[in-house]
Amino acid sequence: MKKTWIDLLHELPVDATLREFLTGHGLAMPDDFAWTDKPDTTKTLIEALLTWPDVAVRDAVAAKFRASVALGDTAGTQAMFQVATGNGAALTGLATCKSDNHRSFWLYVKHPELFDRAGDLDHFERQVAQAQQHDLGVKKTPDTSDAALAAMRADVSAFYQRELQCGDRSKAYVVERSPGVYLLSVHVKDLSMVQLEFQGDDLKRRVGNPNIHSVLEYSSATGVTRSLVKGGAKYHQMLLKAFAEHLLHVKLDAHRLLPPTLDLSVLRLGFDVPQAEVDGFNVLQVKSISLLSPDTQLKIDCTAMSSSEHRCVTDLLAEKLPGPLAENWLVTAAHINLYYPPEPGKARAKVVTIEVTRKGRLNLHKFDAALQAQLEGYLVELGILQKGQTLNAQETPPSADATEQQPAFEY
Repeated sequence: MKKTWIDLLHELPVDATLREFLTGHGLAMPDDFAWTDKPDTTKTLIEALLTWPDVAVRDAVAAKFRASVALGDTAGTQAMFQVATGNGAALTGLATCKSDNHRSFWLYVKHPELFDRAGDLDHFERQVAQAQQHDLGVKKTPDTSDAALAAMRADVSAFYQRELQCGDRSKAYVVERSPGVYLLSVHVKDLSMVQLEFQGDDLKRRVGNPNIHSVLEYSSATGVTRSLVKGGAKYHQMLLKAFAEHLLHVKLDAHRLLPPTLDLSVLRLGFDVPQAEVDGFNVLQVKSISLLSPDTQLKIDCTAMSSSEHRCVTDLLAEKLPGPLAENWLVTAAHINLYYPPEPGKARAKVVTIEVTRKGRLNLHKFDAALQAQLEGYLVELGILQKGQTLNAQETPPSADATEQQPAFEY
């Protein structure tokens, strides 16, 4: 259930930032009003806002309250600190805030541009499972000059004007979210549309232009990109080409833009990785698997139920439905569960789940660096990944020139 602006106001301290926000929108309090961080002060402010005679302004304040805490959780906080790197005042301010919601609100008021950039980064992280990965074979530091970004925006705008008759305006910027890893965010003006909305007491039709948002993450150490673009492969390729040509200053061969594939056929035999047992996992299970018939007319998804007592789904298939495995149906996706022994006094075992698809999508970015490297090693041992496909962004140092490298799918 979404929180109301009243709920949010109860969670924020009454400080100089809140005072700046409210008075900046025209809230007039008595000259002797004490802006102290006490529950009674918050209640008085809420009453003043509820009785504010200008409905349009009151609605605007309520909407901005909700927007201002959009980054008020652990993931949002991480995004805020990343975009604040290099800005000492912003970093100090974030560090001294009392909660995630407070940090989000503070950045919204004090550094709105950084807040918007953190929102784009947070959006990418929450949607990254849908991203497409490509190995550009180019390991260079991007050119983020105004001229380079303007040239790239011109290409992107021209593409949308050809394809969708929109995109005559666009915005773009690049953030170095960690050493050697860059996030490009592009906003394109979509076709105009009419929306029926209340503005104060009146119901009006408002004309506006939605935002088409695309995000591309690039590692200069591996040459790998992950992109979130609406519209399918052609739109991904457009963004990759524009990024490479104008920010990396290289022309891409067509084969560099083909989505990668992984061979998951080894999972037909389960998940036999002795090193995983050495590392402390006592049960290795292929929990679910997706199979596609050779004529591509039928796809089946199979999952081992809890009553199977952690048996691999492939073992169950061999017993109960042997046809797909015997006929070498294509393995298109799988979930692999790795179980630690239960902790003393607990019955439930901790489980780590690897998600992998034939198209190269992996969920390993969700784990910390040590566990990610460990899980990568298991996939290399099985032959699903090769050594040149490991996800460690620091494995190969960046080079000033384009170099050849085997495809990598995450980092």
